[in-house]
Amino acid sequence: MNDSSRESNKKRRRTDDGVGTADEPQLGLLWLYQSDLGDRILSYASGADLCTLDILNKQFNRLTNDQWETVTKDRFGMNNGKEGWKIGTSFLRPPIFVPNISNNEEDGDGNGTSAIATNESIIISVTNNDDRNQSKELEIRNATNLDYIRTSHAPINNWTVSICGRVGSEIIVTANDYQVCAKRGNDIQRWQYIRDEDEIRIETIGCETHLIVPHDGVIRLYEVNQGKDNCTNELLSLKNEIRVEEGAGDEYDRIERTISWGPEKTHFVVGYPHKICVWKFEAANNEISLIKTITVPNWEVTNVALANDYIVASSEYRNVYIWNRSTGDKMFYPWRGSKSDLLCDVEPDEEEEDEYIQPLCLTCLGHILVSTSHAGCALCIWDMRTGALLKRHEQRDMLPEMMGYGDDMVYLQGMNSFLCMGPFKYTDAWAFPTNQSQYDKVISVCRRVEIEESTRLHGLPEL
Repeated sequence: MNDSSRESNKKRRRTDDGVGTADEPQLGLLWLYQSDLGDRILSYASGADLCTLDILNKQFNRLTNDQWETVTKDRFGMNNGKEGWKIGTSFLRPPIFVPNISNNEEDGDGNGTSAIATNESIIISVTNNDDRNQSKELEIRNATNLDYIRTSHAPINNWTVSICGRVGSEIIVTANDYQVCAKRGNDIQRWQYIRDEDEIRIETIGCETHLIVPHDGVIRLYEVNQGKDNCTNELLSLKNEIRVEEGAGDEYDRIERTISWGPEKTHFVVGYPHKICVWKFEAANNEISLIKTITVPNWEVTNVALANDYIVASSEYRNVYIWNRSTGDKMFYPWRGSKSDLLCDVEPDEEEEDEYIQPLCLTCLGHILVSTSHAGCALCIWDMRTGALLKRHEQRDMLPEMMGYGDDMVYLQGMNSFLCMGPFKYTDAWAFPTNQSQYDKVISVCRRVEIEESTRLHGLPEL
């Protein structure tokens, strides 16, 4: 075969797959059989199994883009074809775990709160020690490789954080139980609200064009003032206010517990103690409208998430509940017996029932729900369609005594990784690389963290 034929075949492979292969190796059966994984397969698989594997491999290689769209949507509920398949299957493999990548070395006993946010360009993390009079710092990292960029001064004590504005001109928004502060460079804008005696933190979410702040039964929509079009000195302008329908509950039932974007940031979900509200967001018209309300009178909501097909909420009783987003009907999984209407990866001990329970962190990707665990340092991979716990990835040597893991969690699409930030000033990465480029980035982070930890413990080596 001449050089031009080889190049033509390479181009045809890229076209047939619909995915570029410049950043990932071609993993054929020869590579598989020569690898350690191949040794294990050959040790246990029969000849018939190997033939079946060969046939399946050839069938997958022949799938068209439309067929990839179909099989990925059916299996994982994702709409991005072959790339979605890679992402979905990656969560079933052991992750690369990178502990404690944060530079934050503030003293603390774990009684404060931590929060993290990303716009796929930068990552912002904040911590606080429950001291309103002490301003905290914002740690800023590169979202594409987790490189440390800088630490920025925070004007207020931070309990939550979000990002709005264009990439390269981001506005960092922090909040506590009575203040919200927007900061871009040296420009600062603040709002102050009546302090709630329960000290419930104010949650915010942002996108390129807007910031959404639910507080005290009102959802406020702020628009980002863009550069030369800004006729004021303000970073954000209030464009809409919607008062949430009170219903039958008291004031306690109108306290906003949590807020989360849905896919594509066209909808968002807000969790109240006994109510979950799904809202439609129209950026072009500065409009937000209530789409669906779900009431939960028998338990309290601690966190919420929104998928294309599902609404998700966790409770103070260690359980996760799921509803069909279209109909509002609760999902039931009969095979789970007496717990057919909930998901839970651990059974609580009687002695622990009265202890504080860390709220779960939740992220939805198609039919896949990724959650933290109520026992130890672990990530749970759930299939919301069937209720099955597909995988529980656990680091047994990391904080085994914790009944709950992580104050906040974000998903980094570019690295196919989850960052979990905990109350002890640590940030852990759970990486599920789907190509060589992602793998190289994660290994680079691992090496850098090892060097930083060695330097911190032993000091700089002598030259």
